[in-house]
Amino acid sequence: MSAANIIRDAESTGSLDDKESLREVLDFLVTEEQLGVTLVSAAIKNAPGTPSEAFLPVLRNGVTTEYHHVQALKQAGGKPLTTKYWFPDAALDNGGIGIFETLETIETIEISLYLIGVSAYARLGEDFGARLCAEAMGTEAVHRALVRFAQGELGNQIGPPNDVGFENFDYPTVSAVREALETLGIGYGVETSQPGRFYEYPGDPIANGVGTPVNHTQPR
Repeated sequence: MSAANIIRDAESTGSLDDKESLREVLDFLVTEEQLGVTLVSAAIKNAPGTPSEAFLPVLRNGVTTEYHHVQALKQAGGKPLTTKYWFPDAALDNGGIGIFETLETIETIEISLYLIGVSAYARLGEDFGARLCAEAMGTEAVHRALVRFAQGELGNQIGPPNDVGFENFDYPTVSAVREALETLGIGYGVETSQPGRFYEYPGDPIANGVGTPVNHTQPR
């Protein structure tokens, strides 16, 4: 089954609550993955001459991965809630260690969001959709470990980057996920109280010159 058929088939087999739940998850997932592309693209542009420059290869592959997630989620029926994001200046930290602290928090919360997606697809008996979420979640967990490693290399006393036995599911609803992300001062199409500015989703990072190719670019 292709991703493009998942919502259509769910409409014929699932309950109204299940369908609405799945649409809510997909819409916020694609919105959040666009945020990831936008934030990491900005971090890459800020990196030269800063502590984060040493980790540019990781960031360049990471932004490409997030873009492939955007594309797959759109094929699955996800519709972004916005393409404009308010990022606090502190989140980017002028290329300092703060960008990796921000990314660790975002990745941790996104892992919960993907687990919500796995559950939503499982309720509908959609193995392809559940696998799509699980495959994407696996890469987010890798990203989380990598940004924890970067923090350790830059002086944060965080311990080993592989620090969990099972992945995070502290945010079991989409509203809890969004609330946690907004606590960081992130605005989804709106300005927040924290000093910063708007960033527009830039699209394909390879075409924009900030990303590098990765393997396994489609869910299976």
